[in-house]
Amino acid sequence: MTKTQASDIQAKWELQNPGALCEHPVQELSRSGLRDEVHLLSMYHCRECGEAIVHTIRPST
Repeated sequence: MTKTQASDIQAKWELQNPGALCEHPVQELSRSGLRDEVHLLSMYHCRECGEAIVHTIRPST
């Protein structure tokens, strides 16, 4: 790639507006279960952007 091509691509990227990042304000539980004998695994989906969020919980002993 030449410097001119790289500059053109960077200029194109700067023109694109990715928008604000989603902070996942509303999460909906999709499934939950034991990953092994110690960890609880819960999967949520953000209702705003649809991204999957995984929470792993190790119970305190």
